[in-house]
Amino acid sequence: MEKEEHVNWENTSEYMTFVLGSMKYAIELPKIREILTYPENITVLPNTTGWVKGLINLRGEVVPILDLRIKFSTGEVEYNENTAVIAVITENKRMIGIVVDKVDDVQRIDTSTLAPVSKMGSAIPSNYLKGFVRINNNEMLVIMDIEAVVHKEELEKS
Repeated sequence: MEKEEHVNWENTSEYMTFVLGSMKYAIELPKIREILTYPENITVLPNTTGWVKGLINLRGEVVPILDLRIKFSTGEVEYNENTAVIAVITENKRMIGIVVDKVDDVQRIDTSTLAPVSKMGSAIPSNYLKGFVRINNNEMLVIMDIEAVVHKEELEKS
């Protein structure tokens, strides 16, 4: 008799998963406006840190593009057909594009099973993460706190 897995649907949310280096991360789906291929027409800003790639015009809105792979040193940064930009909307209604190695899929996650990040190893410091869950095949999925990553103070101190 197979073990039945109980999911508490009240505690589930949908997340967009993506890859940075060798780890899989996720952001709450409602925060995501759209997924873009890596744009060729980025306006580079002078005197900014390496992870701030520049600005793009996305349907009339000026959107800063931030490369999380550079910010968190997740491995060799390569721009190829898998490189994507996830356009996220912050709590204060700013749109920001984050560059990732590859966008994966949408997962429904039981947030009551979220484990604290202090108990895992990640290239990304724990203050930028909400926790992690185990998904299919015991794979670890790290939930990113995108508000902390793209906070105005974060951009100014870089």
